[in-house]
Amino acid sequence: MEIGALVLAGGKSRRMNGNNKAFLKYENKSFIESIIDQLTGFQNIYISVDNKEKYRNLNFTLVEDMYKDIGPMGGIYSALKMIEEKYIVVIACDMPKIKKEFIDFLCDSITENIECIVTEDEKGRICPLGGIYSKDLIGKIENMIEEKDYKLLNLIRRANSKIIPLSETNFNKNILDNVNDLRDYDKLRK
Repeated sequence: MEIGALVLAGGKSRRMNGNNKAFLKYENKSFIESIIDQLTGFQNIYISVDNKEKYRNLNFTLVEDMYKDIGPMGGIYSALKMIEEKYIVVIACDMPKIKKEFIDFLCDSITENIECIVTEDEKGRICPLGGIYSKDLIGKIENMIEEKDYKLLNLIRRANSKIIPLSETNFNKNILDNVNDLRDYDKLRK
């Protein structure tokens, strides 16, 4: 099965005092380097960006948002429109704890007719990033963009989704932790 990998790096980093989260350091690497290290085995790795100029030094295919300022949905949509693969693993650039084993587990969970695979935590909260999305979602996403509904959770509800409870896997729930603000970043570095 053909699967590409997408790192979402197009955010504004407003809650990080303007520091680009993709280039924050964790264990002596930038977040984006840490994530890309976990994507070995993918023939194609794409980086979703709001502006190609900021990321021109990265040696990967840059996918600029077709729709600006609509969050992760814009990056996922732009990538799905561009890629040749049927599926794409989507990781946010602020998820430096993601592991190859988890990504492989998601890829192994794809079955025919599944449009989306995501996990949920022990409280039943769905984790839309650190998931897999299918090109079959393009029409649904276009409808949502027309409706100005940019919530990934609503897309997951509309899609033929497979939601895997993390508690039923061998993975620690912190594997999907994302760094939203300076406080999260301080916690990560301790």
